[in-house]
Amino acid sequence: MPYTYGDLPESRTKLYYPLGQYNMRIYSKMGYEYLQKMRKESVDMEYPVIKERLNETIAATQAVIDGKLPGDKVLSYMIFPPVSSQRGDLTQGSMKLLYGDSVDLTFIVMDDDKDGEIYFILNGHCEEGIPVDWWMVNTDDELLDRRHLKLGYKLRELPSRIKDLTDCGRKAIHILKDIRNERTPHWSLSSYHISMVWGSGMANQLFMRSSWEGFASLWDGVNAKRFYGLPDYWFCYVPWPSMVNTLFMMSRAQWALRICGLSTGHKLYLQGLEDVITDWMLEKFPEIYNEILKELIEQRGVPRPSQTLECQVPNLKDGSIYEREEFDWKYPRPDDFIRLEDLGIDFDQFIKGVFLDVTHETTEKVTGSHIISYGIGRNTEFV
Repeated sequence: MPYTYGDLPESRTKLYYPLGQYNMRIYSKMGYEYLQKMRKESVDMEYPVIKERLNETIAATQAVIDGKLPGDKVLSYMIFPPVSSQRGDLTQGSMKLLYGDSVDLTFIVMDDDKDGEIYFILNGHCEEGIPVDWWMVNTDDELLDRRHLKLGYKLRELPSRIKDLTDCGRKAIHILKDIRNERTPHWSLSSYHISMVWGSGMANQLFMRSSWEGFASLWDGVNAKRFYGLPDYWFCYVPWPSMVNTLFMMSRAQWALRICGLSTGHKLYLQGLEDVITDWMLEKFPEIYNEILKELIEQRGVPRPSQTLECQVPNLKDGSIYEREEFDWKYPRPDDFIRLEDLGIDFDQFIKGVFLDVTHETTEKVTGSHIISYGIGRNTEFV
């Protein structure tokens, strides 16, 4: 019997759950206790996954710059946010446009089950649009015990003490900027931004396999208050980089068009997962791999970019939506979704990443002839 929205325990982020298509799919099939177990078990996976992903991002970007890889066929994850993908030859220009010449950005990921207590912190640094460095601390690191000089609160306590995410981010900067300057004094004059992220929002993004869907979902989380009428952001920047803020103020479709143009030249990347992630899922949570990811992709397929642009999102401003539990995301022409059999690949190939010559203007049937490359970063295989 499926679990209902009403069965979810009350929390600061319960209202946000319908924003996450994958969160709701997992919850409705497996229940809240399963979600909690997965979050607790994932603590040991945070560092290995981030290390694998961001080290590859830095190395692949440099290989493209050095002319060792064809940047127009190689995709890797952004250094921020590290859940979205970017073409190698577009990385430097787009990141510099979005974030500036020299920038640190620290993600503060908050635990939904503990009233926002910090789950982990991830910092990335870009120079002239090139990702060059990162560091991470998890929930038991003593760095989170650093206190705000005026308020006296520990860094780990800030999200539970200060409920407004923007205000919380401002206070966190007072602590983290000092830490940045201690760790990397040569970048002490670089721009500095915080990203406040609820763990549930991060988890949903990690399951997004379409690059277009992933970027559109970022818009949903950022515009949770302005567009969906929710109490606050699901995730946000503090302060907002000016270009990023301008793009997020556009409509969902306009945002997706522009950010996907900057990141992949509008082409669709079926985002790959690293072996360290899929091996962990198959060992610890095979239901997620088989019944959530694999079953959905094999049975439904992946929306075309044009379908992402035309998707009708749930009207969460209408309170009765929660009572009726009408949280469907309605895509036009679902029979036109991109399917594995049409691409001539199986799920094991799909989950490693597939870059397609498919944009929002593609109208013909998508087949294997549209495949540009397979994989992520330096492990890319070219067609």
